[in-house]
Amino acid sequence: LALLFLCAEAEGFALCNAPALQTKVFQYRIWDVNQKSLYLRNDQLVAGHLQGANAALEEKVFWVPNRAFEPARLPVILAIQNGTRCLA
Repeated sequence: LALLFLCAEAEGFALCNAPALQTKVFQYRIWDVNQKSLYLRNDQLVAGHLQGANAALEEKVFWVPNRAFEPARLPVILAIQNGTRCLA
């Protein structure tokens, strides 16, 4: 997978409540220069061409700033499946 992050489309954002803190949660579609999208196959995140009915398999990537870990380095939390699974 040659993700260049040149092609990312913002889908919007929501607010996430934390104690005395409001954080924006951004949702993106990410694909590579060959128009391969991310999706889960056998519980693994892979890239492939999704067309027709399979387009619904595309995973949106949720991006949240992680202010608890070295904020000067601008760390983020990435998640898939509506924010229920984190990427590490």
